[in-house]
Amino acid sequence: MNLSDHLDKGIWTVADKTLLLLYGFGVIVLVINVLPPTEWGAFSLFQSIFLILCVLADSIFLQPMVKFAAEHEAEVPQVLAGGFNLYTITMLVTGFLLAAFGQSIAAIFTSPELGKMLVLLPYFLILSIFRNVGIRYLQIDLQINAIFWVDLALFGSVLILTVLASALGLFHTAMDFLYLNIIGAALSSVVAFFFCSQAFLSMPILRVPRDEYGRMLSFAKFQAGTSALLTLQQWSDVLIVGVFYNPSEVAVYNAAKTIYRFLDAVREGATLLVVPMTSKLYTQHDFKGLSTLIEKLLFGAFALLIPISFVLAVGAPLLFQVLYRGQYNAGAVVFQIMILSGFTLPLSLIGTNALIGMGKAKDLFLATLGAVVVFFITSYIFVPQMASKGEALAVFISFTLLAFLQFFAMRKELGLSAKGIWRRSHDARRFVSSRTKSEKQNPDDNP
Repeated sequence: MNLSDHLDKGIWTVADKTLLLLYGFGVIVLVINVLPPTEWGAFSLFQSIFLILCVLADSIFLQPMVKFAAEHEAEVPQVLAGGFNLYTITMLVTGFLLAAFGQSIAAIFTSPELGKMLVLLPYFLILSIFRNVGIRYLQIDLQINAIFWVDLALFGSVLILTVLASALGLFHTAMDFLYLNIIGAALSSVVAFFFCSQAFLSMPILRVPRDEYGRMLSFAKFQAGTSALLTLQQWSDVLIVGVFYNPSEVAVYNAAKTIYRFLDAVREGATLLVVPMTSKLYTQHDFKGLSTLIEKLLFGAFALLIPISFVLAVGAPLLFQVLYRGQYNAGAVVFQIMILSGFTLPLSLIGTNALIGMGKAKDLFLATLGAVVVFFITSYIFVPQMASKGEALAVFISFTLLAFLQFFAMRKELGLSAKGIWRRSHDARRFVSSRTKSEKQNPDDNP
């Protein structure tokens, strides 16, 4: 498989994930620098709970939906309906349960503001359903351009509404920002329904065969464990800091993580492309083509992330001084520790999605289990002693371990090697050379 065949999809993927980066920058300027640390800390706790639920349900129910639909095109309506039903029921049950125990949860984190926001959690989840399911449906056929517009409806509307609310003197608390996010989620779901209306309206919601649920849940038995572990590793760090310290310390940690989350944009971009492509090649038993594809993806990811991670690590103090106006300078060291994981992240972000696409849920589960056990042990050791810096160190250690464990799992399946990945530099040079020659031969096409 030639990556150049998917260049247009890659461009849309970059555009889509650039939205997330711009949104993060907008949040820094319009929200973090405006809200008091206790309010931003409270919203960070709520956001972590919300994302844990969404990411966990997505991984358990929607990613298997993408896998099976990509492999069996004739069964897409049934697969979509099965994933939709399981995802929706899970969101409703967990959302209302957490809302019911909101005050008790808030007491654990000594944040009364969190308790008030948890009352709105189920409504936020409900209004996000069509957005989240729609994005995964569009992923099946790699309709990345449509996913871009769905994401733009969320991120763009939230930022615009935040500017308007601030101009009108209506933006002061974490609850205010939550209201704006709920409106943005609703608008994004409307756009997703527009692009997926035919698929959503043709879903046999009440007529999904029992064996369809059985097939999805059978795959999910390891996928569920893996997803729970990955989600905890990626999103429970804010909650761990909140358990040991007050919301103000949480605010410092999440100020660092907000910038670090540019890696999440890369991770989500890989998910959009890697799972469907690896699933199709593995189903067709094209193992040589799959091995070549993975090596090319790994080389490209290393070529992108290593220089970016180095520059960000060196420039962190200046970056925090400029972005946060001196309010969260303590987060610079936290970020520098986190960003070290960028040097090995390609192994993890490609490995996770490739193993899902190949259906190797058990191998992924075992690798993730080992990394997450280390994450919680190191968090317990370092956080009480080093606060946010200790949690950043736990994140770095566990993500680095996960990266190598996933690479070993892929190597066992496809015979990957460091030498093979490096050989793809020749492919990259040939690709750039051919593009350059093409442009020289067609100068009239250039502006």
